[in-house]
Amino acid sequence: MAHGGHGCISVTSNVAPRLCAEFHAAWQKGDVATALKVHDTLMPLHTNLFIESNPAPIKYAMSLLGKMDEKLRLPMVPVSEPTRVAVRSAMVHAGLIN
Repeated sequence: MAHGGHGCISVTSNVAPRLCAEFHAAWQKGDVATALKVHDTLMPLHTNLFIESNPAPIKYAMSLLGKMDEKLRLPMVPVSEPTRVAVRSAMVHAGLIN
């Protein structure tokens, strides 16, 4: 947004819709401090949802929220244990899970 964007197509918004909406609302109001705070909250999630090929990390994240099963069809496979740890940690950082 700071580089001239007007919105985004976001994988993260599937996991953290409220936080993504808060970010955009703060930016549109000119509340840069709040937008940066929310951005910092979401950044680990933005990063860790792409450690492995999409959609495996997002399906894992959504399964942690109880929104869906983590089932994938071949050739896609579930995420590795290090990715599970990273995604879960980012979700805890964002206050989405305990």
